Amino acid sequence: MADPLSDVLNLLNARSVISTALVAGAPWSVRVGGYEGLKFNAILRGDAWLQVEGEPPLHLRQGDCFLLAKGRPFVVASDLALPPREAREVFANAVDHVAHYGNGDACHIQGGKMTLDAAVAPLLVDALPALIHLPAAAPRAQTVHWLLARLSAEIAQQEAGNEVQARQLMQMMFIELMREYLAAPGGVAQGWLGAMADAGLRRALQAMHEQPGRGWTLPELAERAHMSRSGFAARFKTAVGIPPLDYLIRWRMHLASQALRDGGASVAEVAASVGYSSESAFGNAFKRVLGQPPKRYLAGLISSD
Repeated sequence: MADPLSDVLNLLNARSVISTALVAGAPWSVRVGGYEGLKFNAILRGDAWLQVEGEPPLHLRQGDCFLLAKGRPFVVASDLALPPREAREVFANAVDHVAHYGNGDACHIQGGKMTLDAAVAPLLVDALPALIHLPAAAPRAQTVHWLLARLSAEIAQQEAGNEVQARQLMQMMFIELMREYLAAPGGVAQGWLGAMADAGLRRALQAMHEQPGRGWTLPELAERAHMSRSGFAARFKTAVGIPPLDYLIRWRMHLASQALRDGGASVAEVAASVGYSSESAFGNAFKRVLGQPPKRYLAGLISSD
């Protein structure tokens, strides 16, 4: 059975990277400017305050984790009233991937980032809130704590293959926080990711992702969702923001854009792979979703190399 979240992460060429850790003692305050992709941080020791632009302050305690999307600047501090120092200055003096700041080592924060293909990154970023917080006491946090322990060991032991292992562990932590968001009662915003929290809509999404080139009809998708046609159409549009077949077209065009970026296939071959026997119909759909015809999109890729 297809997994839409895995499909999207694969489409985005999502890769996790370990960031420099921060060991700090009060008083301290660090500001991180705008960023691309996603960010993850975990409080391994002590506590800290987090202020994401446009969000209320959050007091983080040992064992808490958080995921950031939207690229908004944020401040992490022992006291948010302190004037922050820019992160690039603090981390410029890091030794062995650890930056020290302030007086002592009361707080230890380990972070990472998930890089995404910029061309289609909004597909995931727009579906996530600016901040996902996983408290240490949350049931799912036990899995993240185990992953954090393994990550700390990998960083400390420096055994063969530790860089790859550490990236894989970080990737798993990103996914755990996204799962936490999906599992939160009433906490999922509109979008395809929100629809994943609804069992019926999830089955329909899985069907479209499993066979994107199939000529799905609304009744067929409603049957997969175990709903009436009208009930399914209304619930899907309320959850995702667009009708089911519009979602299918958009997903096909994202797959098509990836195929064009990968190279090796003509526009006609790509069109056929996502269910279009007519190159003209494919071109119209591609332009409607991505803003330009496929041949111009392909020419832009070639000229940028």
